[in-house]
Amino acid sequence: MQTNLLKFLCHKNALSYIIFDTNFLIVQTNKEDIKNNSDIREYLWELVGLEDEILALTPQSESIQIPMTLHNELYYDLEISNIEHQDNKALFIITMQQKSRHTQEYTSVLQKINNKTLIYELSDEKRQNGSYKEINKHLITLHVDLDGYITMVNEASLYFFNLDREQMIGKHFSTFLKPQKSQLEHTNIFIAQNSSKQDIFFHADIIPLTNNNAKVIENIIIAQDITHLKKMQHELEFAQEHDTLTGLPNRHHFLKLLDKKIEQDREFFLCFIDIDDFKIINEEYGAHAADMLLKHFSQLLVTFIDNDDMLMRLYGDTFVIVFEAEKNREYIDILLKKLTTLFIENPLHYSSEDIIKFHATNILLSYPDDITQSKETLQLAQKLLKRKKINKKKLQS
Repeated sequence: MQTNLLKFLCHKNALSYIIFDTNFLIVQTNKEDIKNNSDIREYLWELVGLEDEILALTPQSESIQIPMTLHNELYYDLEISNIEHQDNKALFIITMQQKSRHTQEYTSVLQKINNKTLIYELSDEKRQNGSYKEINKHLITLHVDLDGYITMVNEASLYFFNLDREQMIGKHFSTFLKPQKSQLEHTNIFIAQNSSKQDIFFHADIIPLTNNNAKVIENIIIAQDITHLKKMQHELEFAQEHDTLTGLPNRHHFLKLLDKKIEQDREFFLCFIDIDDFKIINEEYGAHAADMLLKHFSQLLVTFIDNDDMLMRLYGDTFVIVFEAEKNREYIDILLKKLTTLFIENPLHYSSEDIIKFHATNILLSYPDDITQSKETLQLAQKLLKRKKINKKKLQS
């Protein structure tokens, strides 16, 4: 009912909407040319570089507004907001207000004026060199014929590829700018190798040039380096799935991996580990010492497990080891018995005066015997760890 109401209101007010998640994958939209489960940035390039601001949005914060964006030859004002979801998953909605016919006609007139000006500049070589002075410094600019073969290049292109003009003219532009693999039929994101053989990401705009009869005679490809934006995107993705204190994969990463392993439907083992009396250590030695203990603890476990196993920090002092599928329970049981000795022999030397001794509790779960769903697995692990700690204290008393 809510979805139908949303579609009705959007249709009535010439609005389009796109709902997407924290991975920027589209969940729902009323635009027929946009596919669900695809990256929204492939459709709305204006979002690239705004990822941090978007993810910081809350349902109470002010929305992000982007005016006059072009999509499929129509102009829209964009408004990006955070919306609450019944599953407590953060979702975002972009509403796209289509601009009025008069606004679009005005913009179209400006485009035609700019196009005529560009043709005029091209007709005079001296003026052309002056007009493109700034472009030549920063942007790769290729003139290509209607079949995509290069007819002219600027200095930035020659410098980037470390080639002579003759080595580029006459070649197809795709020899140098290769489209990024995408679910879309067309993409504006290209990859090129510089003279150092490094892959550089570019966003390319293709500008058609027409003659006096409005017939397209050639195209100009202007490519802008966006590698720094891609790097920011990768760093953001890493930060979302890794713990800042220990550098280990976090709970979010673990749940994704666990869902994937359950789908594969093959036996595997998980060992959940808690530091005993961590709260007491925190109160006695302070928060910094507690953080140092968590780092020390994680480093011990990383060196303890095999290279093909994976250690993750779930929250607080709770860690999990994901054992490779080929390992059997007998081997893992023998391995886990060595943990007690490992911790006893390696206390944390926090200072010359403070040597922090610690112990830990672990439980082993297996798929398919104990594990069915990811969230239920965490609840079961917490329950079993708590029960085992209580039993340990009873035996010690």
